[in-house]
Amino acid sequence: MMNRLRSFLDTIFVIGLVSFMVLGSILVFGQLVGAFTLNGALTIKSSDILAKPAFVIASITGLIGFLGAYIHGWKMGE
Repeated sequence: MMNRLRSFLDTIFVIGLVSFMVLGSILVFGQLVGAFTLNGALTIKSSDILAKPAFVIASITGLIGFLGAYIHGWKMGE
């Protein structure tokens, strides 16, 4: 039972990590394109569309990682 929970949390953590890294990269790329083309609307729109989902996914992933540390029994400094 505990191994299934660990496996599930690890899988969800990796999915969340990849998701917010991809969203964050797309967000930064969109802002860079907007800045280099002097298109302020693109910069703002990319932030409006992608920032909130990326931050929510990053926060949830952080909480899952914190919970995973307890489930795996890791100690401070390991």
